[in-house]
Amino acid sequence: MDLIGQLSQQLGVDGTQAQGLAGSLLKMVQGTVQEKVGPDAAKQMEQSIPEMQGWQQQAQAQAPAADGGGLMGALGGAAAHAGEVAGVVAILQRFNLDAGKAALVAPLLLDFLKSRLDPGLVGKILAVAPMLAGGGSGPQGGGGLGGMLGGLLGK
Repeated sequence: MDLIGQLSQQLGVDGTQAQGLAGSLLKMVQGTVQEKVGPDAAKQMEQSIPEMQGWQQQAQAQAPAADGGGLMGALGGAAAHAGEVAGVVAILQRFNLDAGKAALVAPLLLDFLKSRLDPGLVGKILAVAPMLAGGGSGPQGGGGLGGMLGGLLGK
């Protein structure tokens, strides 16, 4: 799957901006995986997605404050879920994208991870980052980023 092409098309951004966005989002997911699943799982992500490091460097160049890594570590339960959504929205805003686009990002990111990672690792990622589950496709059976975003924005 071409994550950069999909982000460019769905969000109406150029390739450089899509790379920075992908880097920021993957860094956030990887930070959550590192803290909640462990360093081996985070390293497996890095090895399976070799371009991730370049995308993260692009993110730093475009939006230095778009860190996101480790954001969810200190949060628990619903607060972590809301924190994930807030993290994604903050990343989008740093790239001058509307918060409403957040619901488009999660399924693209999940499909990309499924195309690159072992299914067992994808399951672990979904367990610690349920915002990626999207509409009704996740193990929790619903909500995902779209549902949480609607709740946060009062839609």
